[in-house]
Amino acid sequence: MAAQSGKNPLTASSPVEAVKGEHASLLLIMKGLRDQPVSGRLLRGLAPYLDEQGAHHVVLLTERRRREPWSDSEDVVVYQEVIHWARGEGGGVYRGATWKGRSLSRDELIPAFQRDPLGVVDWAARRAQAAVISTAEPIGLVPCIVPKPWGRELWYTGIEKRGRASVRSATGETDLPYALGMFPVPIVGEDERPPVLLKALEPAPEAIVGDLYLEVHDKKWEVYVVLDVDRAAWPDGVGRLRAGLAPAAVERYRTQAGGGWEAALSRDLLAALRDYEQVRRRLDALQDAALQQLGLDPAQGIPLDRRDGVVRQMPSALRSEERARREAVEAFLGHLEMPPGAVACLHPGVLHSLQHGVKVIEFQTPTYERLIAMFAQKVLTQAHWDSEQAVARMEKGPFNQPPLQVLERNDGLMVERVVDFPEFEVRRITVPPGATHASVTQGEGAYQLLIGVDGAGEITLPDGRTWALKKEAAYLLPATLGAFAVRALDGAPLQWLVASPHPPARPAYPA
Repeated sequence: MAAQSGKNPLTASSPVEAVKGEHASLLLIMKGLRDQPVSGRLLRGLAPYLDEQGAHHVVLLTERRRREPWSDSEDVVVYQEVIHWARGEGGGVYRGATWKGRSLSRDELIPAFQRDPLGVVDWAARRAQAAVISTAEPIGLVPCIVPKPWGRELWYTGIEKRGRASVRSATGETDLPYALGMFPVPIVGEDERPPVLLKALEPAPEAIVGDLYLEVHDKKWEVYVVLDVDRAAWPDGVGRLRAGLAPAAVERYRTQAGGGWEAALSRDLLAALRDYEQVRRRLDALQDAALQQLGLDPAQGIPLDRRDGVVRQMPSALRSEERARREAVEAFLGHLEMPPGAVACLHPGVLHSLQHGVKVIEFQTPTYERLIAMFAQKVLTQAHWDSEQAVARMEKGPFNQPPLQVLERNDGLMVERVVDFPEFEVRRITVPPGATHASVTQGEGAYQLLIGVDGAGEITLPDGRTWALKKEAAYLLPATLGAFAVRALDGAPLQWLVASPHPPARPAYPA
């Protein structure tokens, strides 16, 4: 299409409708696009044309259509993007806003662009109540809440059918996949891998009710860092994680079965799991019937406020049998003490179950797979247990949490490596009141995920701009952000966790 511009007609041929503005700016308007190519790549592909036009600032309005792969709906979603690319060395800076719906026309955008070409993204974001996303600023993460039979999870970077996180700025909020979809390369890297999954797990404080699945992962790597322990559940402030096999059980089977102890223990554990599953399913059927009588949907599980009443309806002999068979399984299981600040590095093959009342921050590979060995409630997400596969896959031995590696310690500053997995690394950083810790993102996809653990402080950029950092506040720092610092406010130390991805090719985690 020939370029158009009221006062400033372009003399060169343009692939889109184009309008020139002040500050060597150029507005491009494209309609009818799918979700690919993303706008960042599209603009990079137009670099020769932009050079010809002498455009240092490029504003792009796109109207796109897509089916959301993270949704059950087959409906086509219409959404728009307004992106400002300040071209420069190292790729320049992208700043954009995106929202669903046909809400902004070219006739509305052109006057706003002509008034203030460098501020049009913020204008559009305020109009749509959408977040402004920039490759030169921390991106504030807003978790989605995912209810669980044992409590709830908060997903800070989740993108799937069960829930999607959001990002927030002063102008509004935007779903995370749309925020990352405008110009993913300078944020998360050329291969556009999903970010490391950052969660908070909040188990209910009641015993059994708040205990998570006993499970094994085949490929997923995850690490827990304890944020809080509910004193009503654990009066001494020390929670528990079931992990690996009980040392006493391992020693007993070694003594009794010699070189065949692993097979013997696995056989007996599997038998105990199957015995428990039988009684669990009998209880589940009776509880489902009780829920139906109350007009509730059994597929949603037992609401916490109805649990005591429903459980009391169960025959006492069956409840006693359930407890005895559950304890028979638990006799095989090891545990790790989990006071606030404790860490558990769970690589594939570790049989584990976080216990009630222990709130943790979790970083994990963004994959959904697990083998459920046992659950002391009805499993709602699948019709079967995976006990046989879980026992076959689990590591045959006690779980040992290695000590954290201290990378730096000086005048109240502490930098610890929490974990170094094939796909990502996590560090914990503590600084004294009033102190500042300088850092930098390295580009090449090396974004950082940062979440506050204790105290209050702020993230600061070299130009003086700040973002508040407090307990459970989380940010995605784009790979191209560059230099930044974290400063503790006066009064108390500040502690945070930071995860950063490794390049795609990494050696396997040592056994």
